Amino acid sequence: MSMQLLVSALVSVVMVAPASPATKPAAETSSSATAPAATAEDAKLKRAEELFLNGRQLFKEGSYEAAILAFQESYELSKLPEILYNIGNSYEKLGDFANARKYLDQYRAFAPEKERELLGRRIQNLDQRLREQEDKARAERERQEQEAKQAEPGPVAPPPVTQPEPTPEPKKDRVFGPAAAALTGVAVVGLGLGIGFGVSAQGQRNKALEHCSDVGDQTFCDVDAQPFLDAQKSRALGADISFAIAGAAAIAVIAIVAVKASRKKREQTARLTPWGSPRGAGLALGFRF
Repeated sequence: MSMQLLVSALVSVVMVAPASPATKPAAETSSSATAPAATAEDAKLKRAEELFLNGRQLFKEGSYEAAILAFQESYELSKLPEILYNIGNSYEKLGDFANARKYLDQYRAFAPEKERELLGRRIQNLDQRLREQEDKARAERERQEQEAKQAEPGPVAPPPVTQPEPTPEPKKDRVFGPAAAALTGVAVVGLGLGIGFGVSAQGQRNKALEHCSDVGDQTFCDVDAQPFLDAQKSRALGADISFAIAGAAAIAVIAIVAVKASRKKREQTARLTPWGSPRGAGLALGFRF
């Protein structure tokens, strides 16, 4: 709400109509009787203006809790519904979506017709964020309860019977070795991250659009949409980097497999073969290509 709107509203409350000449003595008596009341009302509205300006400055400094106190006291003194909008914005900055929704919904009852649609969309967005906040808190409680149960001592189990380890078989020269497996894992993880970042970027864009409205062929967004637009850009960049890493890892896997397959075909395999004759016996060393 602008400063001019507040001053205009406060001044309009304390205006007194002039008395007519025919009733001048009675008007003078009434004026003397109502002067203290008018002075008190003027002082109250002056204080409401000071509190509003103080709350606006605290909001700019990021002191949202103090700003809420100033705005609430200013509203109690002036009863101007526009102050409810500032209180709702302050609660939203604190992450208190329940109170933010409450005050914005109260302001919507007094808001101009052109603002009600945008206010309705903001309230729907706050409802969604409130549900997500509650789901996150519920999951955290369940995790803590699960950890507490696992920390409780249970019955002591007998020591396991140690079985003799089987003799490991000689390792075979596989074409798809550890390096190729590791790079495959990198490619899979990169692909998953790229998809995740892409979905998240689209979600941030949808949230930003909730703070925008179409006017003719143009789209106008308020300041609350900027954090979501910035988040969309960062997540889109993360998706591009993840897909690039996944592609590089996949190319490296193909190259390693191709080189090993080609090398394996060219390797020579030595084999010892026993032989015997009337003149003697021995072992013959042969090669298989």
